[in-house]
Amino acid sequence: MAAALRRRPPPPPPTLFSLSSPPLTNHKPHHHHHHHHRSRHKSIPKIPFASFRNGSIPPETQCPVPLDQQPINEYRALSSSFPFSWAAAALVEYCSRLFVTGASFALLVGLPVAFFGSAGHQYSDPVRPSLAAASSGLFVVTLAVVRMYLGWSYVGNRLLSATVEYEETGWYDGQV
Repeated sequence: MAAALRRRPPPPPPTLFSLSSPPLTNHKPHHHHHHHHRSRHKSIPKIPFASFRNGSIPPETQCPVPLDQQPINEYRALSSSFPFSWAAAALVEYCSRLFVTGASFALLVGLPVAFFGSAGHQYSDPVRPSLAAASSGLFVVTLAVVRMYLGWSYVGNRLLSATVEYEETGWYDGQV
C-alpha cells in the first residue's frame, strides 16, 4: 500500500551551546488573575551539533516512512553504490570510467562474439567485427548512463517532493 506523508517545515539547525549559556525557554504570557500561578516554561532540548556529524542518524522522529525508504537514506545508499557513485566524481574521471567500461565490454564480450558470429567470414573483413564490438561497447555505456540517470532522477524527485510515497510492510511481507 502506498501512503503519502505531508512534509513539515524542517526544525531549526542544531547549534552548539556553551556550558554557561542560559537555557532556552518558551515563555507563555502571564495572565493576571487573583490566583498566583507559577510561570510555565517549555524547555527546548539542547542537541549537540557533533551528534549529526559523519552521517549519523538524528534522534528518533515520528516519521512513519521506514528508514530505508526515507529520501535522505535512499540518497546516501545511492551515492555510495556502484555505478551511481561515479556521478560524484569529476567529469574527466566520470568519462574515463565510462570509456573503460565500454572498451572492456567491447574487447571482452563484443569482439569475441563478433568474430565467432561471423563464422565463414572471419578473416575476410576485420572492420565489420571491430565496428560491431565498438557498437556493443557504446550500447553498454548508453545503458549505464540511462540507468544512472533514472536512479538519480528518482531519488532527486523524492528529495524535492512535498509528499513521500512509501510501501508499508505487513504480515504478507513476513514482518509483523
